[in-house]
Amino acid sequence: MTRTARLALLALLLLPGQAGAEGKFTEGVHGGRAYRLWLPSQRAPDGPLVLALHGCWQTPEDFARGTRLNEAAERRGLLALYPAQARYHNAYRCWNWFDAASQSGRGEAAELVALARRVQADHGLADRRVVVLGFSAGGFMAVNLACAAPDLVAAIGVMAGGPFGCAVGPEAAIQCMRGLARDAGGAGARACAAAAGGRRVTPRASLWHGAFDPVVSPTNLTALETMLAHLLDAPASLTEAREGAVHAVYRDARGAPVMETWLVGGMGHAWSGGDARATHTFPAGPKATPLMLDFLLGPTPR
Repeated sequence: MTRTARLALLALLLLPGQAGAEGKFTEGVHGGRAYRLWLPSQRAPDGPLVLALHGCWQTPEDFARGTRLNEAAERRGLLALYPAQARYHNAYRCWNWFDAASQSGRGEAAELVALARRVQADHGLADRRVVVLGFSAGGFMAVNLACAAPDLVAAIGVMAGGPFGCAVGPEAAIQCMRGLARDAGGAGARACAAAAGGRRVTPRASLWHGAFDPVVSPTNLTALETMLAHLLDAPASLTEAREGAVHAVYRDARGAPVMETWLVGGMGHAWSGGDARATHTFPAGPKATPLMLDFLLGPTPR
């Protein structure tokens, strides 16, 4: 193989999220917001759209590479949508989850809903609900969408996020992230129900956190699972050690699993099982992306 051929092959391998996948990673703009979209080579006939929300400082390309979501979406035949947060809207590229507008379904939350609806319409998706996966600020925004747009959000996968409504404004957001919000779980459940305006909030949920996260305190995991346990009417869980993590599964009154939590030992502020070439990943941890999708959608089709 010539040096030119080797370099070309290396360039292909380093494309974000593309290793081992055969679909297309396209780009577009809607309502002034840029996005990337994974189009699988073979689409599932009734699969939902996956909405992927990056963390602060990240980009859609970085998030796709770190989570390996494109490969997981390819295996399932799912479209994966990665909206981009620009520095114009937040100097650190964080989603403004702490804005009152976003918590009431307006502002950035409304923009994300409109973008998801546009992609669903453009690609003729029969399933009109979405699965939202988010990291850090993206995880908090995923919770916002579950509460403010329950008719859209079928399930959430949250890494290093926290409960709904624990902060309004950037200073309060820092306090929330440090785990200093009082009664965050119970208050979050009440605030979430109010934001839903009488609609039921019942997202299937896969919640993850690093045991040594210095940015978003692991107490936020406890607050978020308490909040969702109230909303899902699933007060008790079965806990076990699994793959170096503490894993718990919550079941509803019918015995169906509706929520799981993972507290990953040794992990800081990162995506468990992610690709080391991207930012904020912990390759040694359980592979969060396929495990999330397995819990939220069922086992990967063979």
